[in-house]
Amino acid sequence: MPSLPDALAETLTRLDVRIAETGADRGRLLDAAALADRTALAEDEVRALLDGGAREADRVDDRVRRRVRAVHEAYVARSGKRAGEVGREVAERLSISPEWARQLLLGRKMPNVPDLTELADFFGIEEGVRFFTDPAATVLNRELGRVLAGLEEDGDAEGPLVDFATRHGVVTLALRGQRLTRRQQEALAVMLEGLLGIDDEETRR
Repeated sequence: MPSLPDALAETLTRLDVRIAETGADRGRLLDAAALADRTALAEDEVRALLDGGAREADRVDDRVRRRVRAVHEAYVARSGKRAGEVGREVAERLSISPEWARQLLLGRKMPNVPDLTELADFFGIEEGVRFFTDPAATVLNRELGRVLAGLEEDGDAEGPLVDFATRHGVVTLALRGQRLTRRQQEALAVMLEGLLGIDDEETRR
């Protein structure tokens, strides 16, 4: 099996470091099924990449057709619309026949670049065409980059609790993998300060 691309390997390494530092739930953050849903990749494909392997090279048109179908199926499930209704909306959007739209959405036909651009816009995919055309490792690395950014942002938000622990000699604060925003941590610190203040007053009485 080919080795993992350098960019993805680096992101996974950085994620493991941050997960160890923050005590975050690795299984939740790197859940293959959830990542597959967000990337339109196959779950086994995601799992193989997370395990350090790389998918054999595939044809761009094959990956485009697979991902269009995956995005369409996810959209139908999420929106509660019938597949036929979505097909008609896509047909109108792309100015094509309903039957041709159905073939595209089922992954049986390859969309041209303008149609693929419109499909990305229709399904609200901010990466545009490259979401469908990039290699699996690139797509997964982009999504894991968002996960890492969230961890690093939360890491910056540890200030209020770290400050609290330092001032009161608290050895550890175990959040059991929970990731708190700065506002949540500030609120928790204020609450703990209040509880300690009550204890101090009772001690002086």
